[in-house]
Amino acid sequence: MNIAQQALHTTPNQIKTQLVEQGWVLLRHEHYDVTSFSELMNRLCQRLTYDPARKNVTRQSQKVDAGSQAMGLHIENGTTPLPPDIIAFFSKKSASRGSQTTLCDGHEVWKNMSDALKQKFAEPMTIRRYLPKPIWQKYVATVLNIENAEQVGLQELEHFIQMVPGQQISPAHDQGVHYHLNMPMVRHDTLKGIPAFANTLLGPSYNYEKPRFYFVDGSEISSDLLAELAERCEARTSEIDWQDGDLVIIDNKRFMHGRREILVPLEQRKLYICMGLGLNPDF
Repeated sequence: MNIAQQALHTTPNQIKTQLVEQGWVLLRHEHYDVTSFSELMNRLCQRLTYDPARKNVTRQSQKVDAGSQAMGLHIENGTTPLPPDIIAFFSKKSASRGSQTTLCDGHEVWKNMSDALKQKFAEPMTIRRYLPKPIWQKYVATVLNIENAEQVGLQELEHFIQMVPGQQISPAHDQGVHYHLNMPMVRHDTLKGIPAFANTLLGPSYNYEKPRFYFVDGSEISSDLLAELAERCEARTSEIDWQDGDLVIIDNKRFMHGRREILVPLEQRKLYICMGLGLNPDF
């Protein structure tokens, strides 16, 4: 199902209302560019966040560059302790074939889950992965507002681990770390305050080592269960068929997103992302 054009000349109040109630908003034919897109997100969010593996195109926005393969549904930065509340994509140049962004309402997925599945995902899961030194340095530097990531050492990393509950680290090779994070798969911190199956179980790991997911009893999630979840989520997934200048804002704690395969050379597609924490009450 393709998502059609939604609103023209949308006001800030309309953006906030639709984002909270529906979980996403598409702005089309509203003459945004990269600068005005960045400024919009700067006003909308209380604080902007960044992915250390991406390149910035403005102070606020980053380039989306994750190959051409299809990507499974996920919340952005869903294997980090501080995933953004709000994400937005701006399509400066849209691919003529493929590259549709997929959207799946995690609240609808949760509502239609069996009681057995709801019970299985009631407790947070443990995410385990290896993080090389440059990655954890950049992430901690961003969170702690340290300008030079190379100045971040184990003391700053330990400080950050203590800041956010549910994290553990142990030393690994080349000054990397083995990282463990307890993360809910069913979230209750959506903008509307409704439960949503919103996580990164089905998602990609383009810039990082693929994580492994474990239930509270220590068992790793099975490939059969992941296949079942993918089928359930795909049944409630829609597509955004991008047009040049489109801007989409998403509740990242409610809606998972992904991507269909890009069927044109990558230089024929220019997509940018902004991420933020908290709705600004003055927007």
